[in-house]
Amino acid sequence: MSSQEKMEFFEVGDKTSLICGDPDTTEHARKALREIGFKFHTAEAPELAIDRIRYTQYDVIVVHENFAGSSLRSNAVLNYLAPLPMALRRNSFICLVGPSFKTLDAMQAFGQSVHLVMNPADMPNLTAILKKGLAEFEALYRAYKDTLAAAGER
Repeated sequence: MSSQEKMEFFEVGDKTSLICGDPDTTEHARKALREIGFKFHTAEAPELAIDRIRYTQYDVIVVHENFAGSSLRSNAVLNYLAPLPMALRRNSFICLVGPSFKTLDAMQAFGQSVHLVMNPADMPNLTAILKKGLAEFEALYRAYKDTLAAAGER
């Protein structure tokens, strides 16, 4: 987010997202998320991203594998998210973008502890890809969340 741009305020009921990427990834993600009704925050540095994740429950988090000059292995945002308790993780859909991934490869996503992986070459199709991924995510967790709610644990 540039210094001229204001950070969006979230209200109860808003669909929220965080974008941690290079300028191209960020611009595509902003456009796609806006199209499917999400508000977003952006972060240019891992420390800022982690602080935002600590204090805000994001519905979607988009992270580039080389965010802030990192490698996949040294990516501080991914390294922060991976060990979070499932009670927190299951509420956020995580999309990992990077040249080492084949878009929508479920095994690569599983291997990275994220819900969806995407190659930057497919960024023009991000809206459709996110819609598909989010629909699958919702279907996967709907019964589980309903059971928790019925038991009074949500």
